Amino acid sequence: MPLDFLLDRFDELPATRSLAEGLPAPGSRLGVGGLPGSSPAALVAVLARRLPQRVFAVVAPTPADAERWLADLEMLAGGAALYPQRESLGAEEPHYELAGERIETLEALLRGAVRIVVTTARATAERTGVPGALAGLRLALEPGPARLSDVVGRLERMGYERVPTVTEVPQFSVRGGILDVYGFGMAAPARIEWWGDEIAALRTFDLDAQRSGDAVERVTVLPVRTESGTMREGGS
Repeated sequence: MPLDFLLDRFDELPATRSLAEGLPAPGSRLGVGGLPGSSPAALVAVLARRLPQRVFAVVAPTPADAERWLADLEMLAGGAALYPQRESLGAEEPHYELAGERIETLEALLRGAVRIVVTTARATAERTGVPGALAGLRLALEPGPARLSDVVGRLERMGYERVPTVTEVPQFSVRGGILDVYGFGMAAPARIEWWGDEIAALRTFDLDAQRSGDAVERVTVLPVRTESGTMREGGS
């Protein structure tokens, strides 16, 4: 839960009000110093609360610094997300966990769910074609007409691995008219049941027990890769 009482006191400082009213224009910079401990994160949290129309980016020098910023901002403000730098310097990100976290953060940013993004200096220099591709590559599943074979083909092109039993991200399995899938950004794996060429029901399921859980209205699956290749740096 955000520490509103602390942010209120920070917001009342004359220096904070002066800074909020005089933020630099695009292309210019304003230096701020003398902030010990977690007070820089408190300042960002206050500015984000004062200026809800803005998105704030915190660029840390190293991944460890970025993790510290993220921990402070999650405690102080909530609504912050990490955009990690890539593990390798090649054309593709080989680690699903990092690739997934980057895609999840971008997706949340594009739909307005995140207003503070924490990243590193190196990550800001890594170009990505993911934002422009995400809108058209999300796979949304809900009750109604949909051919199971089409969904399976789409998941394969999106980079998901077909397995006998889903145990982790990014995998899917098919048993008769039932498809299990666990994708990036999903709070829990999903089980989709077909009746003919229509989705009849969507539920969560437990990875350990493999038992169905609560019904859900809609499942959104994010891509591991584009349909023409891996989600890689480069592009526009």
